[in-house]
Amino acid sequence: MTAYFSQGHEMLFDAHTRAFKALGGVARRGIYDNMRTAVDKVPRKGKGRLVNARFAVMCSHYLFEPDFCNVASGWEYGVVKKMSRCLLMTLYYLSG
Repeated sequence: MTAYFSQGHEMLFDAHTRAFKALGGVARRGIYDNMRTAVDKVPRKGKGRLVNARFAVMCSHYLFEPDFCNVASGWEYGVVKKMSRCLLMTLYYLSG
């Protein structure tokens, strides 16, 4: 596990690289909230996003599709957080 001191692109790219290495591959789809390192602009309605150019290059490099939570849909964000918590607990259990 790695702690990062910033929330910039370098942190995002390093975290993805480490995760893909630890998991032994890349998922077909990644689910994200509308974080600034991934999204430059979020429209008021719909799922369309103006994706950050550097983030788009990373997705293209690793060949996975980003999927973003809807604006003001806290239940979606909660589902993502719960899935990541379950994954962390499983990894912790398997490593211990």
